[in-house]
Amino acid sequence: MSIKTGLPYPGDDYVQLLREFYADINGRESFDEVKEWGSEKWSATVHCSRGRVLEKAGFARVDLAGGMVNESPADISLFQTIAYPVNPRVPGFIIMATMNASEAMGTIVTLYTDLIVQDGKPHDRGKQLFSDALKTVCEKYGHDPEEHRTMLAGGRLLGGSAAGCGLLNFFEEKDVPFLHDIIKGVLPVYKKIIGLKEGETPQEEDFEVMYRSRARLVEWIILEDYGTRIARENGVSSEAIEAYGFPPVIRY
Repeated sequence: MSIKTGLPYPGDDYVQLLREFYADINGRESFDEVKEWGSEKWSATVHCSRGRVLEKAGFARVDLAGGMVNESPADISLFQTIAYPVNPRVPGFIIMATMNASEAMGTIVTLYTDLIVQDGKPHDRGKQLFSDALKTVCEKYGHDPEEHRTMLAGGRLLGGSAAGCGLLNFFEEKDVPFLHDIIKGVLPVYKKIIGLKEGETPQEEDFEVMYRSRARLVEWIILEDYGTRIARENGVSSEAIEAYGFPPVIRY
């Protein structure tokens, strides 16, 4: 069953955008069969690419119609992607875009994008490229990039593996063109960041750190992620979240 909220953002065009992006990195043959889940008030469609560069790159469209958020009736539309590179020295990548329309809060748009550090290293060059790309789009639309980065402070996001060079904030519907350009702007930059580590051979300790960080990330998704809590409260299948969001391998 396919549920549609009627909310204008994020659009289904992001699905095709990410399919083309990950196909360019992993190959067009890298995609699993599309998976779907749903009930009378929610539906989820999950795509997943697995290849020699990105061990897993999942992305999903989730719609919730007639749900509850903070005890208020609400509709939610979500697009999210998380990429986990094969090489632990290559940072992962996340985009999360949602629109939430509730009786209590009105319409709120949220965008989060960042790098995911797998090996515990500084990755100064990659972080700079990512933040510079965001700054360019922010300046075009008259936004302050530092204002959109304050919610990244604290080091708890993604279980401590968030690079903190991205953007996380609440927006209005009028900001959708800005958010669309942010997403289109960071994709080629992330591909360039992947290329920075081309030819580097990871060591055993790199994999050990990666597996520890991925385990912490899973714990964060299950126990702390606000979106997961809302999904759980509205009966969204945990299997759907795991299909696109969890790492390909979890070792403790």
